[in-house]
Amino acid sequence: MAGVIQKSMMLLTLIGPKEEKEDWSTTEISRQLQIPVQTVHRLLNCLCEVGFVVQDMETRRFRLGTRLIELGLSIRESKLVRSTALPLLIKLSKEAEESVYLSVMESTEGVIIDCVNSIAPIYNFNTDVKGIRLPLSVDAANKVILANLGINTRDKVITELVEKNIVEDRNDLESELRVIKQYGFSLTYGEKIKGATSIAVPIFSWEDKVIASISLSINTENENHRLNKLIDLLLTYSKTISKELGWIG
Repeated sequence: MAGVIQKSMMLLTLIGPKEEKEDWSTTEISRQLQIPVQTVHRLLNCLCEVGFVVQDMETRRFRLGTRLIELGLSIRESKLVRSTALPLLIKLSKEAEESVYLSVMESTEGVIIDCVNSIAPIYNFNTDVKGIRLPLSVDAANKVILANLGINTRDKVITELVEKNIVEDRNDLESELRVIKQYGFSLTYGEKIKGATSIAVPIFSWEDKVIASISLSINTENENHRLNKLIDLLLTYSKTISKELGWIG
């Protein structure tokens, strides 16, 4: 397996766009990498399936696919969101007296990429959450991202979640997502943490695309009287962070 990965990386590096050469034949790749043509064919077939490489149907030559560009941009975007949001998340955490979480979409999941822990949280559920992944159909932080995706992307994600038996009732989920988009925030009860109400709002880019969410959780039984205040607070910070990322609104 390690050998296959290494050869794939060598192949991708070789066929990267250059001024003097934009596409490659299997024979050229084989000669440059000193790998048998049959092996090159197998590698190219696998890489084409995932969009890392594309083949021109007329010339039968290969070049890098846009999927790699998308991955590179998503990493850059996540870093930008993180660095832009962090100072404001620190202020939000102090003002709300709660831990605050920053989540982004990866495929059909939401992943927490940063967390600001409150110095004195009123109700501290879990401080060690970086890297936690959940389906986009679970928890406020993920649902608010899913609700604000473009219709084609959203439909594709929901279809995949249904096929994986993660979503049982598509109509119920789509109805909930419409409400979330209408009101601009998401509320869930006990979906991520038992006994907790999760509140989340979206973060938008300069292209008016949802790229992240910020969220916090409170004790459903004892802290619901703070709900409206916290929703307003999150919405305010959501707009501020989005505007710093170039969002016009």
